[in-house]
Amino acid sequence: MPTVTKIQAQRAIIGIIQDMIQDWDLDLDEPIGANSKLAQDIEFSSIDVIQLIVSIEEYFKQKMGFHELLMNDGRYVDDLSVSELAAFVSTKLDGAQP
Repeated sequence: MPTVTKIQAQRAIIGIIQDMIQDWDLDLDEPIGANSKLAQDIEFSSIDVIQLIVSIEEYFKQKMGFHELLMNDGRYVDDLSVSELAAFVSTKLDGAQP
């Protein structure tokens, strides 16, 4: 798989999120962007985060070990930004073996 930049990953993730929330009645203060937080800004619940992870892995056709991103010192992280997700995805895809 060709290298995926953080910007490419970010665009893909934003598109996936927009597809997920298109039927939600959300009144977002700003459009979804790099600094958007999943829980705080987009009102994702834990099950929504899991759905997003599955969708990202399906989109890129690769398991990425998201537990590395979601766990910190044995505890789940409180919130993630689109940028943090994109950086993780691009790093995982960059290190992928052919």
